[in-house]
Amino acid sequence: MGFKLIRREYAEQYSENVLITFVITLLGIRLFLELTGYPQIAPGNLHFAHALWGGLFLLIASLIVLTYRNQSLLTLSAILAGVGWAFFIDEVGKFITADSDYFFRPAAPIIYLTFLCLWFIAARVRELGGQSPNAQLYHILDRFEEVIEASIDPDDLVKMRQRLQQLSQKRQDGITDELAQALLHFVEREDIKTREAQPSSLARWVLRLRRATDQFLLSERAIRYVFPVLLVLYALLLIMNVVAQLLPFALPDLASIFHSGLDVSPFSSSANAMLFVAMNALRAFVAVWFLLAARHLLSQRAEGWHMARWALTVSIVAADLLFFYFNQFSAAYRTVVDIVLLGWLNYHDQHTQLLEVGDWYEGPPVKSPRGRSESA
Repeated sequence: MGFKLIRREYAEQYSENVLITFVITLLGIRLFLELTGYPQIAPGNLHFAHALWGGLFLLIASLIVLTYRNQSLLTLSAILAGVGWAFFIDEVGKFITADSDYFFRPAAPIIYLTFLCLWFIAARVRELGGQSPNAQLYHILDRFEEVIEASIDPDDLVKMRQRLQQLSQKRQDGITDELAQALLHFVEREDIKTREAQPSSLARWVLRLRRATDQFLLSERAIRYVFPVLLVLYALLLIMNVVAQLLPFALPDLASIFHSGLDVSPFSSSANAMLFVAMNALRAFVAVWFLLAARHLLSQRAEGWHMARWALTVSIVAADLLFFYFNQFSAAYRTVVDIVLLGWLNYHDQHTQLLEVGDWYEGPPVKSPRGRSESA
């Protein structure tokens, strides 16, 4: 029996929830263990490795989506999946070494590789647009639970009617359009109950936060000056750091000063020396591209955004991966900075594209005080 892969509506939000909770949980675990001296939270000879807790969270996440069909539980399942994967993969050093070495040096870059995989999956899911009429019908049927439970927002009901109207007018296989017409006839009933249009307190706070974020991140001053200036400052810091890291190759006596924070010495082997030079070469290359991108942005040329995105992607995928090898989890701050800048850039691009098409992309709605449905 064949089957088609139908992307779930809001799949990009669920995959991003997995990614975000994974990062927060992993960094929280490492920070907790570092601050508490890696305690053993079990009596006697017992030791409950947190990989076991990770498996438990993953099991619960799986059972939720297999047992219940409530849309709201999908977000909870995504969060638990991210938490569970963080607990599990944090102990990868124990799984791949004969002596179960939790502090195995390559463990940090391996864990970072799993983050990159989740990041690429989330990006790929977001790029999967242009859903077929069948997929749109699946999405509408999923939302019908809110109609049955009388919990659908009035604006969402209007949007559902519009989508069904469009599907019913498209001649497909004689089934999709007829089913859309039947569903449209049902949702046009006047006795369908909806929940109050008044937004919840949480929805109002989310809307306020989003508006405040938009006012800063999307303001003309931030776009024209703040973002490119941050790129310049970041590039200068990278260049100074590269010079400081490579200087001991010419003056070995300075290694105790400039390499004191490294967990792996570049002089420990020829392979480490080559990786260390490659890492700094990548960071220098990224810094140069940051400066070029900032120059274009200050001149109000759109290619500056593309250059900045490309440089940040190279930094996250390649330079930061090597940085994790030499600095272990203390390198997380650098990745956080890269992701924040890339997120700002993507947010700007998304807003610009949506203004061009005249509306926001369709995502989980947040009701505004004016009754207009806005994506969260």
